Amino acid sequence: MMTIESVEKYKGEAFCITFDTGKKIFLHRDIVREYNLSPGVQLREKQLDEVMYASELRRAKRRAMYLINERDYSYVELYRKLEKNYCEEVCSETVKYMAANGYINDRRYAMQLAERYMECKLYGPRRAMLEMKKRGIPDCAAKAAVEEYSEGIYERLEEIVDRKYLSLLDDPKDYKSIAKVKNALARLGYDFSDINSVVNEFLYDE
Repeated sequence: MMTIESVEKYKGEAFCITFDTGKKIFLHRDIVREYNLSPGVQLREKQLDEVMYASELRRAKRRAMYLINERDYSYVELYRKLEKNYCEEVCSETVKYMAANGYINDRRYAMQLAERYMECKLYGPRRAMLEMKKRGIPDCAAKAAVEEYSEGIYERLEEIVDRKYLSLLDDPKDYKSIAKVKNALARLGYDFSDINSVVNEFLYDE
């Protein structure tokens, strides 16, 4: 059992709590009020652990809000970011809170990424799916988002070839250059059936 000797304002909204053991902790005023921490109050070790957990959880939520104000995060991505500074339980509770209150939404984020990757960067479905997986988007959400932007794949391929690889498709017998173009398009995540159709169109266009 420890007894609080003093509760003094420290910096900003933080307070310094001093115990009879000499131990000092620093807490936000909201935590001080929530747990009625004042001189003379006695706390068991378990009660102090509860106070410290609440303090860490508050910090984690504030950190999460700061992060998502900069850009969107997936559930997994936000968890990975938080676990660098907070324990597993705090991270889990924080991301659940953020998801429950609509601050993070994997399906919404997947749609934004699909638009960025497929419409702006002109990635194919496979590359877009891979990039979303890196950001922690579940396969089902990524697949649904990619399907929303599945129309116009052929036209995107034509745009890429016309913009970057037209000079390599002058000669139908230059197999090395043709293979180079096809491999480049495959790395962008397009299927070979679509790639072959578009490449042949440029090769044999009258």
